[in-house]
Amino acid sequence: MPEKNNDSSHSVVLMKGDTQWRFAWKDGEETVAVKAITDIAKSTENDFDWFDAAMVCHEMTKITAKAA
Repeated sequence: MPEKNNDSSHSVVLMKGDTQWRFAWKDGEETVAVKAITDIAKSTENDFDWFDAAMVCHEMTKITAKAA
C-alpha cells in the first residue's frame, strides 16, 4: 500500500457577490483552518458570515474524507 503524502494541499473557494474567499490547508491542518474560518466569521469587518463558514467547513469535510 502506498504511503499517504502528508504534504497534500487542499482548498475551498467561496464566491460571494464580487468577493472571492479562498481557504487553503494541508493535511493535518484542518483544525487550524477551521479556527481561522471561525475568526473571520466572528469579525464585523467583512461580509463573511456564519452560514458562509458552515458551507466552507462542510466542503472541507467532504474534501478531507475523499483524501483519507
